Amino acid sequence: MGLLIILLLVLAAALGVLGIIVKVALGVALGIFLGFALVAWLVAWRVRRALFGSRRPRWRRVRGSTVEVLDNRDVR
Repeated sequence: MGLLIILLLVLAAALGVLGIIVKVALGVALGIFLGFALVAWLVAWRVRRALFGSRRPRWRRVRGSTVEVLDNRDVR
């Protein structure tokens, strides 16, 4: 099996397409790496947000009421 791969590499180099094959392989590897990095960042962000919450509460309770209202005090 290893001999077959070496033979294919030598054939690709002889035909001049080895550069294209290497560029495509590097592009695919970079895309997979960036995809995994993005998914890992997104999962870490969601876990951190689930554990610690957001920096400021988005919803507030009005005293004496069971209705939750959107906190928009900082809107001008």
